[in-house]
Amino acid sequence: MTLKNTTDRFYLLFICLAFICLIIGLGSYGLAESSEARYAEISREMFLSGDYLNPQLLGIFHFHKPPITYYITSLGYKIFGINEFGARFFLQVAIVIQLLLIYGLAHLLFRSRKIAFLSGLIYFSMPIVLISSRNLTTDAYLTTFIMAAIFSWQYYISNKKLPFLYLFYILLGLSLLTKGPVALLFVLVYIFTYKIICKSGFKINTHHVFGVLICLTIGASWFLLLVVENPKLWDYFIEKQIAGRMTGSSFSERAKPFWYFIPIIFGLLLPWLVGSIPTFKFKLKSLYKTKNQSLVLLISSSLLILLFSVFRTKLILYILPVFWMMVIYIAKQLESLDKESKKCISLVYLIILTILFIGLLICWFSEFEFINIHTSAIITSFLVTIFSFAVHYFIENDKKYKPAVVGAIFSGAVLLISSTILKTNSPLINSTRHMANFINTISKEKDKTILVYDYLLTSIPFYSNAEYITLQSTHRTTDREVQFQNNEDWRKQLWDVNTPDVIANLKQLSKARHTFLLVRNKSELNENIQFLRNAFDQKKEYPKWTIFYNN
Repeated sequence: MTLKNTTDRFYLLFICLAFICLIIGLGSYGLAESSEARYAEISREMFLSGDYLNPQLLGIFHFHKPPITYYITSLGYKIFGINEFGARFFLQVAIVIQLLLIYGLAHLLFRSRKIAFLSGLIYFSMPIVLISSRNLTTDAYLTTFIMAAIFSWQYYISNKKLPFLYLFYILLGLSLLTKGPVALLFVLVYIFTYKIICKSGFKINTHHVFGVLICLTIGASWFLLLVVENPKLWDYFIEKQIAGRMTGSSFSERAKPFWYFIPIIFGLLLPWLVGSIPTFKFKLKSLYKTKNQSLVLLISSSLLILLFSVFRTKLILYILPVFWMMVIYIAKQLESLDKESKKCISLVYLIILTILFIGLLICWFSEFEFINIHTSAIITSFLVTIFSFAVHYFIENDKKYKPAVVGAIFSGAVLLISSTILKTNSPLINSTRHMANFINTISKEKDKTILVYDYLLTSIPFYSNAEYITLQSTHRTTDREVQFQNNEDWRKQLWDVNTPDVIANLKQLSKARHTFLLVRNKSELNENIQFLRNAFDQKKEYPKWTIFYNN
């Protein structure tokens, strides 16, 4: 058996094991508010209505993002049903595809299957990758399309296979349909950096022209169809969804300081940074000795982090498409790390896993109110911790792959442990499944009404067929964008508590048996509807919410 076949087969085995870890317990816990629940509900409404052009959230048009994520999630519902597993399944497929792509990218850059194999293991060990697999947003799909596009471009550059150039433009167009123009940044920064450092000329031919046209046709298709139908959407996309996100004016709650990503990156790379301390010698002249490919990865990732630091709107997953570059760079540097450094990296992973196990054990013994640790979580945590230590013990310290293997096992352990914890701790992720289950148990009637005061709980309709009404007062989440609605039907699900008609309707509804009112514990009812607290004869309290209802 050749080295090529051996490496490929071991990597295929690793991907199979990773996929198993990713899907175990995937549907055992509820949707997290607000982002995951929002994407899941928009996809559900799209799937049920059959309108794949106009995304809707609780009956109101929602044009914040292009539709690819909704399409993929709808396919999950088609195959597995409308449930958490169906909503999250293709996220796991996306991670598996990323693992295949990073293997291919590393091999194209360094012509080494060992580096490619290490890259895949290290990539799976990254916490941000695990977060993206458990949080239904655009980011995992965007990263997959970006990595696939860059792989296609890199393959074309290396092998001059014309179909891969066209595939590059197609994939770039799909990335635009996933999250809009921001996708171009990741690809263009990498390509321009590669061209400059590797001294590769910028040659434009007819194939590039046709490719750009294909990319723009795919990427702009959804936007153009909407603008033709409603010209006012042009200003909305440009001013609010693009410029507004960059400046933070549209989503001020996401505005973060310039340095926001710096501690996050240090935290996510902690074991590898700590492991490099024993032999760390930073000299500017050492950069000139770095191979071109390594320099491309280092400079590209640094420039992208700098760009996203300048933008006012920031979330942790925004920088996910940068991490494949960092990972391949780290895998390449493993060649120069000594035995002590490799041992240090492995020990850091084991220490973190041990601290997690001890923390769970303390919570289990103490029976804290804020978290419910089931015995299964302790058993799972204990077994995976013992297994991790055993692997660390049996692999010799001088093996290049040891820290990568231990890191990958660490991530698999975290996936298994987190699934058992989240299953019994819905409030930790702001899930409403436990509350919806309670309501469905109390009232099995299909005509029941669920009122949510001054907060947009988008997952309630996902779990209940009840009539759902948001009582709008002052909270920003209830301020919906209704300027593009074709009629007034949206008013059936969004009630302004400052209007007399709504108050009159609430007085009637509060007397009905199958009416449920959800109020956040830190919220005070608007003075116009204070009567609601005494209008119901029963209540059920949760850590963050209280449900009022009539017996």
